[in-house]
Amino acid sequence: MTTTAPAPIRTLDSMPAHARVWVYKTARALSAAEQKMVLEHGAAFTDTWAAHGAPLDACVDVLHARFVVVAVDEAQAEASGCSIDKSVGFIKQLEHDLNLMLTDRMVVVYEAEGKAQSCRLQELPELIKSGTITADTIVFDDLVVTVGELRERFRIPLRTSWMERFL
Repeated sequence: MTTTAPAPIRTLDSMPAHARVWVYKTARALSAAEQKMVLEHGAAFTDTWAAHGAPLDACVDVLHARFVVVAVDEAQAEASGCSIDKSVGFIKQLEHDLNLMLTDRMVVVYEAEGKAQSCRLQELPELIKSGTITADTIVFDDLVVTVGELRERFRIPLRTSWMERFL
């Protein structure tokens, strides 16, 4: 009797630049076990994700141990309102399973000492005033909408991000 190996988990590297993305962030780093769980649950979710019965070409990936990214290539089938609702339900289930928030828009993730760090948006002015964060500090712009934008402007200096108004 032969057994088949599970299909490899798809990552953002295999998605085209035009693929649509939704970026969810967490205030703390995900452990290796949590990242593995996200990837496995994400693969199970995207294997069955469909829009009006048409399978969606999609993946779920983890970046910098802080971001869960859902991507879909809408060239084959567009994600509809119902299918987007299903993806949000998947994220809500992950929040429950991981006991953390992925949908908190008040979290800012930036790089310090070569690692992703986070703060609350309302703390940003004080961190800038103290010099902890500067105009050149790398921040993560989770407002990107395509894989191409994710590749090109996800990690950018604060001075070129929407957060530059705090300088």
